[in-house]
Amino acid sequence: MIKGSLQNSGFISKVMQLLAVMLIAIFVITLVTTLLTDSDLNNITTVKQMQLIQSVILFVASPLLLAYLWSNNPLEYLQLKTSGKSSDYLLVNFITIAAIPFINLLTELNRQISLPDALAPIENWMRTTELQLEEITLKMLNVNTLSDLIFNILLIAVIAGLGEELFFRAILQKIFSEWRNAILAIWLAAFMFSAIHLQFYGFFPRMLLGALFGYLLFWSGNLWLPVLAHTINNGIAVVFYYLKFNGVQIPDFDTIGTGDTLYLSAISFVVSAFCIYKIRKSLLHERKTIS
Repeated sequence: MIKGSLQNSGFISKVMQLLAVMLIAIFVITLVTTLLTDSDLNNITTVKQMQLIQSVILFVASPLLLAYLWSNNPLEYLQLKTSGKSSDYLLVNFITIAAIPFINLLTELNRQISLPDALAPIENWMRTTELQLEEITLKMLNVNTLSDLIFNILLIAVIAGLGEELFFRAILQKIFSEWRNAILAIWLAAFMFSAIHLQFYGFFPRMLLGALFGYLLFWSGNLWLPVLAHTINNGIAVVFYYLKFNGVQIPDFDTIGTGDTLYLSAISFVVSAFCIYKIRKSLLHERKTIS
């Protein structure tokens, strides 16, 4: 009676249903957080518990519920049932790693953007928010035990990678594509994906990554490819910060491709663009063959 009961909903109706589910999810998150944590944001363990609760309820459970209401085959609706070739997964891994220096350069350029003097109060608020979020993120990433590293990989890479792709690509992008064309849907979902992180001085590179994830889904019809790319992207940062914090002599993750290593950004751009061209060609050929 419930499964697929709202599958004939139009765009506006689905947006309203999405907002309703989000409000319910936020209420449940608040309730569970209050019951299970001490709500002390100065306690990094509490912050991680809160992020886990939010990721599972808002970004994993909510898309699963919406897919259940909108389709008689929820996994197919979320595009989670397709497998793909192993070479596609390997190429996605390579693209994600190869793109790091170029993304770092874009982040560095993004940080240099200044608003007009008339908007100085907004810019000060943006920078303050950015610094606060960076401080919390560094506290989460800077751990010194293997168990904490594994937990960070699960929380920041695996669960976030799966949950955010379910929410932004499998749900939002799909809704937008039903309303307008697929390309516009990809960029709208990427914009919202970047905006929700509230890290304004990394907005454009994060939006670009979101668009890459969206195109991977569009070309393949397989959500596991952007999930893998998202997970690898986050996971590499987690491991880098762990190694650096524990005394391993490696470059700062965020500076690779900037300053003295600027040349790596040029290589990164060329290699990534070529590999994206190759995987696009491969994925579209696979879909054409299947159909």
